[in-house]
Amino acid sequence: MNKILVTGGTSYIGKHCIAQLLEKGYSVRTTTRDKNKSEMIKSDVEEYLKKEIKLEVFEADLIKDDGWNEAIKGCDAIIHVAGPFPVGYDGDEKELTSPHEDGAMRVFKYAKENGVNRIILTSSIASVWMDSDLDLLTNFDEKNWTDLSNQDLDAYAKGKTLKEKAAWDFVSKNESIQLTSILPSVVLGPGIGQPVRRGSLEFFLMLINKEMPVAPPFKVGIVDVRDVAKMHIAALENDKSIGKRIIVSENTYWVKDFCKMLNEIGHNAPTFSPPVFLVKFMANFDKTIKPIKPLLGVDINFNTDPAKTILNFQPTPIRDTIKDTSNYLKDIS
Repeated sequence: MNKILVTGGTSYIGKHCIAQLLEKGYSVRTTTRDKNKSEMIKSDVEEYLKKEIKLEVFEADLIKDDGWNEAIKGCDAIIHVAGPFPVGYDGDEKELTSPHEDGAMRVFKYAKENGVNRIILTSSIASVWMDSDLDLLTNFDEKNWTDLSNQDLDAYAKGKTLKEKAAWDFVSKNESIQLTSILPSVVLGPGIGQPVRRGSLEFFLMLINKEMPVAPPFKVGIVDVRDVAKMHIAALENDKSIGKRIIVSENTYWVKDFCKMLNEIGHNAPTFSPPVFLVKFMANFDKTIKPIKPLLGVDINFNTDPAKTILNFQPTPIRDTIKDTSNYLKDIS
């Protein structure tokens, strides 16, 4: 296995996957919706690795067929990272779910046609934690699935769940495809290239800038982006991961406790956590809170034993991740 395609080359996780694969001696390709960003991806990774790199970049959009055959042809495996992650999205749901679900099927289709059987899929803890038994659960593992009939489900969680379910359904009908899905919790840590206010970094900035004036009574899992990339590659290199969903999370923290750790390094994040009933009421009017409404007050914990036993997951300590994220975002915070 030598040539690996990483979809979503401009993404937070994607760039780290590219960098780590190159460091391990792999030949790497990537995709972007805009070919004009090719040089930016390459220069960002070169600056991060402090050396010149060889990187093939293909233009391919998850909602179009164009470019995917060319990008996948000749590869030995695919790490499918690409997919939108807006915070508080309140537009047309299909515009967000389609790139996840239909885009994954587009990648899988061309993988099969080109004889590329090994795929590592970037899923999310969002495809686990909205289980139909949420009121009865506190410990979640790879057997749990988000309930797509949940009326409070936001478009991102629905998109990630549809994407992963479609992937496993494809595998059930095409046994040659060897799939592993990686399910990170909230991803933080230093990015590669200029920081952009989006995705999980938006959550971090909202807290340190007090755009979220209180700490919602919500427990959040955190994992370092460098560890997430490492787990994708570890799965690629370990056949014991084939056919498995693998959760990666350093630990879970109540937001108020996470904010206290932010304040230990000089931030002024909110530490007051209002009553659950009040925040659930506020969630009806605040699009930044609405996606977590079903999780308010729930003592969530994730089972990461498969990551540790199969992939030797040794997570970066939370305070190191917080410090490195803060340093990375200092110019836009």
